Amino acid sequence: MSWLDTLDDIRTRDFSKVPAKERDAMARDVINMSSYAVALVAISPLPLTDVVLTLPIQTGMVMTVGHIYGRKVTKASAQELLIELGTTAGVGLLARQGIKALIPVLGALLTVAPAYAANWAMGRVAMEYYKNPQLSRTALKEVFRRAREEGTSVFSREGFERFRKQNTKAVEEVAEAAREQEEEASAPAPRKAATKKSAAKKAGAARKKTATKKSSRK
Repeated sequence: MSWLDTLDDIRTRDFSKVPAKERDAMARDVINMSSYAVALVAISPLPLTDVVLTLPIQTGMVMTVGHIYGRKVTKASAQELLIELGTTAGVGLLARQGIKALIPVLGALLTVAPAYAANWAMGRVAMEYYKNPQLSRTALKEVFRRAREEGTSVFSREGFERFRKQNTKAVEEVAEAAREQEEEASAPAPRKAATKKSAAKKAGAARKKTATKKSSRK
């Protein structure tokens, strides 16, 4: 089971009667998996590609964390929250892109741990936000600052390698979908229609494949 399958499974569960400590532990697991996925994307040697490819990973993370805390989070609202967090994380992201531009291959490898830590911090902010939506922007920034330091200590090279072996294909699928959406957004109208039709066909095939897998497991 890939990390995407795990997130899908979590979003089907009812957490209304789950103790707070168990919810927190589950949310941290989700953040950990998603942060390794973001770190895997960071290996790409091309500058700026991880900006586009990271968004769907982070969106899924935020939606799942919200579900754990009983919040109905849409894709749009999840991305709105990420944009807010981006005002806090923007400098770090640009710094990582600068390293990759100067040192194409080695630079990408150097971004793995910082990418994990930055996403871990975003996930932890999402946790606190959904637990207490009344938290001020200043308080959330402080959560981000402390959580980024925490993420640096939580990151494990061994854990990353295990995740990479088990989830490379799933991350590649997310990356392919993100690239197609980016191409569709910048393509002329006739091409957009063809791309949208192709994407819908692939999405249908993917859903059929997933349904078949779940049916066979039953």
